Amino acid sequence: MPETYQSIRIDRDLRPGYYDKFRCLMSGCQLNCCRDDWQITFGKKDYLTVKKQRGSPELNRRLGKCLQRTRGEAMSEENNYGHFTRETGQCPLLSGDCLCMLQQEKGAEVLPAVCRDFPRIKRYMPSGYLERSLSPACEGVLALLWELPEGVDFTSDPLPEKERYWAFPKRDSDIAAIHFQEIRSLCIDLLQDRRFPLAERIMMVGLALKPLAEGESDFSRWLAQVRALPGTAQAAGLLAGVERGKALPLFLTNAVTVLFSPKNRGNDTLPLRIAAALWLDMGSEGDTRRLLAGPYLTAQARFDKQFAGREYFMENLAVALFFHQGLPDMNGPEELWRSYLNFCNLYSIYRFAAVMSCREGAPGDRDELFRLLVHVSRALLHSRERQVDLQDSLFQNDSATLAHMAVLLSGSL
Repeated sequence: MPETYQSIRIDRDLRPGYYDKFRCLMSGCQLNCCRDDWQITFGKKDYLTVKKQRGSPELNRRLGKCLQRTRGEAMSEENNYGHFTRETGQCPLLSGDCLCMLQQEKGAEVLPAVCRDFPRIKRYMPSGYLERSLSPACEGVLALLWELPEGVDFTSDPLPEKERYWAFPKRDSDIAAIHFQEIRSLCIDLLQDRRFPLAERIMMVGLALKPLAEGESDFSRWLAQVRALPGTAQAAGLLAGVERGKALPLFLTNAVTVLFSPKNRGNDTLPLRIAAALWLDMGSEGDTRRLLAGPYLTAQARFDKQFAGREYFMENLAVALFFHQGLPDMNGPEELWRSYLNFCNLYSIYRFAAVMSCREGAPGDRDELFRLLVHVSRALLHSRERQVDLQDSLFQNDSATLAHMAVLLSGSL
């Protein structure tokens, strides 16, 4: 039978309420994206646009020296065709007054998309929306989440005619694809249900999505079950059945394994690796055999005291991650489940880094919290290769289950 397609007119946007409030912190940012040794990579179109630019002798000299093709396995990534090399930890195109020479001489339109847009991202969705979100790899975004004690809301407006778009997804009987927007909204509602600890809410999202990943075909039945879920004891029961004494070592081992993975050995993870190795007395770098739970528990107690009244921040961060990642992935049952597992894993790493901000000898303040969370975001959110590696590791280790997610989440409590 030939495949059939449907047409969807995308004529509205959807964005978090804080999106419009974003402003670059500029010199007030600890980890300025142009100066913090974060490699800037971009696709083929951007590479060729930058390569053909000619300006002042100094700009030409710098471009000739720093614009490079990406080589090796990394070049297979869509947005890693080329990059700017760094020698001093900052973008080589910054002038003495910390302004971009390329933009000054040739205009913002010739900049790579990552430079023009970061931390903004937009994607056309088959739900009929152009989704706009902000990456938590920017301190300015974390600062906005910090100031939302009532939680994250969302807003939508008609798109200007020039931004409207026709999408032609396959006609699919899969209810997950057909009802994406409703499913996504229900997941976010669960994440913001403050009657439960955040770890339990994340487990409820898994309980909600699992039937869809297993082929549930009756949307009305699924919808009724999910709406009734907060009134059941299923999620709390999953976490209650986990022995915290056994969960914490696995939680710590998972976090350290991710941060010390060979695929995460870039400069963006170096501050995290150094801090974790010293904090948990790991001995040689990456030696997970000597992990100590005591330092983590001490830091966790300090974290809970230091940020009392700000518990909503980690909730806001979880919601921002879920929306920014376009979750859940509706490209198929396996992709849906993998996307949920990846979300759980990501949250556990963020929780680990948040507690690490209150380790012995650390300031334990908002600046240190933001610094570590930005490093995590830059290490794990902006590389498709690393995302896939995270998901694959769970499946390869037979950890792609709700029970294992309960261990990770219970260890983060």
